[in-house]
Amino acid sequence: MEAKTSEIDSLTRKLNRQQQLNDSLVNLREIDYYANDYSIFFGKEFEDIDNPEEHIINALKNKKDLIPLKAVLGGTMEFRKVQVISEDWVLAIYDDGHVQGKSIYEYELQEDGEVEFKEVASQLPE
Repeated sequence: MEAKTSEIDSLTRKLNRQQQLNDSLVNLREIDYYANDYSIFFGKEFEDIDNPEEHIINALKNKKDLIPLKAVLGGTMEFRKVQVISEDWVLAIYDDGHVQGKSIYEYELQEDGEVEFKEVASQLPE
């Protein structure tokens, strides 16, 4: 009986995390709608980079290993659309031609000019 209770608790926690993720991505759609109305302030660390947004987008597109979805049917996962949505976050849509996912990544510019990314939330196919 204790094992069943533990399993139910575990599934409840997973369901709650999935709901939080879903809510975050729904809110992101709304943010995306309004995001074009203001420019993003990237901060002093980006002052030597001509186009910070392009720099961030290209850095993520070159890090396909950050895609949390495995390719199927011989496809290759690629970032298709990457949008910088704030001075901290990027929204990325990726697919292999068969399955698609979306993720929010937090980013930080390193001293050497590289951009470090951390997955915050993902919406993957079931």
